[in-house]
Amino acid sequence: MHNRNNVLRILAAFIIGIAVGALAFWAVGHSRNATVQIIEGYAWVNQDGTAIALCPTENGEECEGYIIAGAMWRENSGPWNDTFPTCLEPLTSNNKVRMGVVEVAPREYTIGRTVVVWIEALD
Repeated sequence: MHNRNNVLRILAAFIIGIAVGALAFWAVGHSRNATVQIIEGYAWVNQDGTAIALCPTENGEECEGYIIAGAMWRENSGPWNDTFPTCLEPLTSNNKVRMGVVEVAPREYTIGRTVVVWIEALD
């Protein structure tokens, strides 16, 4: 009886593995290739360091807001980091940055938005 339970567990794990693999294969096959847009500007960082206003010039006008929490980052062509971006301290301004962003389209039950994939501090 004990061996039968082990065989059933192995069989169940095998079936679950096939189902998960098939789902992952289907998801990859049906996803669209995202195009990363590279933008540069001057960042004005919020008090938590999780979001910025990116402005085309240093005067702080015509800015667009971005959430940067979770983005890969590096400073001055250094190594990439996946921790909190220490190159953009909270409440600082006029930090020259380059970012890679992806437009995520809205789906059935989700909203679309611009996602910052990576950010590079240039100053």
